[in-house]
Amino acid sequence: MNFMRKPIRVSKAVIAGSLTVALFLLLLFVTILPGKRTICYEEDLGAAGEEVLRNCFGNGYKLSEGAEKEYEYFEYHDQVNVTVHYREWTLSYQNARGEEQDFVFHNQVSRIESFIGTYFCELTEDFYKRNFWDKAVEEIPGFREDSVLYFQEYSQFSSPSVPKSSVMLDRQLHYSLAEHICFPRLEFDRVFEEFPYLLRFYVYVTYESPEEEEREGQRQETEEKLRHMIDEIIAYTGGTLNATVSVTMMDQDGYADGFGFRVLTGEYFQPKDGSEHEYDIALHEHFFGPVVLEDKKE
Repeated sequence: MNFMRKPIRVSKAVIAGSLTVALFLLLLFVTILPGKRTICYEEDLGAAGEEVLRNCFGNGYKLSEGAEKEYEYFEYHDQVNVTVHYREWTLSYQNARGEEQDFVFHNQVSRIESFIGTYFCELTEDFYKRNFWDKAVEEIPGFREDSVLYFQEYSQFSSPSVPKSSVMLDRQLHYSLAEHICFPRLEFDRVFEEFPYLLRFYVYVTYESPEEEEREGQRQETEEKLRHMIDEIIAYTGGTLNATVSVTMMDQDGYADGFGFRVLTGEYFQPKDGSEHEYDIALHEHFFGPVVLEDKKE
């Protein structure tokens, strides 16, 4: 018995619907494909910042012609691949010990002053880390590698509850490191008397025992090692060190307890009124001078 296959007839409506779905899928596919974007930084920051460079590095520095650089990243908000083109310069100079050093900057930032502060902090951090920090932490039992040392500007804050803070903030915002620093003459034992910066130590230590008596001994040993390091820095800086030390003691549950201490001009800081910003105010007035509030006339 022969069966004849009947031709399948597709209505125009079905065809139109299929085309609509296909077109929708095509548009969706095109939509989710990431696009491309190119960003080019063209400013000759080496020339634009020449006055600042001469002030900070003297007249004996050597500046490279600049090298073309690029990198890529994906911008999730706009769903595009971004290629960035910029220029990088290397400035070579001799430091106070006659050693050759390089200062590297690029033109993704419009002001060369932005690099000066970062470079100053990196140099100073590296010096105190190599000469004091690394030796001290080797002797601390339970020392954690996530501990850090920073060299930073004085804290900036403004609070209605602290009337002096508005005057302090104004002074700090008008201070320009680039106008005061000369890297070829930079001496690390004088940074605390010449600049409004301080060392901040954040130390994390893991308890080696659950017994409180042994923990107390470990806390005391940790503090002794750190104070010994601080005393060495105080001696090296001729009694000008400004620093804060914050210690977090930890166990298997995380934070257990902690302690800290601060140093102002080579002396361990003893709070007088116990206010939150007492140290910050004393530090500021040491460098910038007394904060005098104007009398309000009614």
